[in-house]
Amino acid sequence: MCVSLRSLSAPVRRSFAFGMIAMAAFLTLRSSCANLGRGIANVNSGPISDQYKSFRQKKRLLYIQNFDNRTYSPQLTGRLKDKLMNSFSRSVSLKLTEDKEKAEVVLYGKIIGYAEEPGVYDNATSSPSTYNLTVVVATRMRARSQSTKDDIDPLTEEHSISYMTTYNPSAPLYETRFDAEDRMLQGIADRIVGSTYEPDIVEKK
Repeated sequence: MCVSLRSLSAPVRRSFAFGMIAMAAFLTLRSSCANLGRGIANVNSGPISDQYKSFRQKKRLLYIQNFDNRTYSPQLTGRLKDKLMNSFSRSVSLKLTEDKEKAEVVLYGKIIGYAEEPGVYDNATSSPSTYNLTVVVATRMRARSQSTKDDIDPLTEEHSISYMTTYNPSAPLYETRFDAEDRMLQGIADRIVGSTYEPDIVEKK
C-alpha cells in the first residue's frame, strides 16, 4: 500500500524524512573504510526554530530516555545509555538528572541500524582480517514543558548520526567484538553530545 506524504501530519512527515536520511547515512558509511582503533562519523541535523535557539541560551536539566532499539542487538540499548550518561556528564550546556519530572529537556532516540561486515581480506587465506561495525542512531531533544499535541514542535532538535569503526580479531592486533562495540558506542555517544544542544551563550553554574 502506498501512502502520500501530504496525507500525513507534520511530525510524521518529519520522522519519515529523517529516517530516510539516517538510512542513507548508514549506506554511505557501509561503503567507507575506517582505521583500526578509530572511527568515522556522519551527522545530519534538522533545522531548528528561532524559539529553540533562544531556549538553549540557558543551561538546562536533561533526562535521557532509553532509546528505541530497531536492531537485533537488544544489549546495545543499555550500553549506549551508559555511554551517553558518561559523555553528557562532561557537558557545560546540560546537567543530567535521573528524575524525568525535574527535567527541562528530554533526549529521545532510535537505534535504527547496526551491522558487522568483513573489511580487509587476507590474501593468503582469503578470509577477513578485519571487520567493520556500523551503527546508526536518530535522536530528538525536546523541551519537556511543550505540549505533545502540537503539530509543530518549535522547541525540538533532531539529528541522524552514523558511526563506523574497524577491529581485528586476529593476533597481533587482537580485539574482541565486544571491545570494538564499546568503542563504537562511545564514538557515537560523543558525536551525539557534540551535536546536541549547543547554545551560543551558556550560563555558568
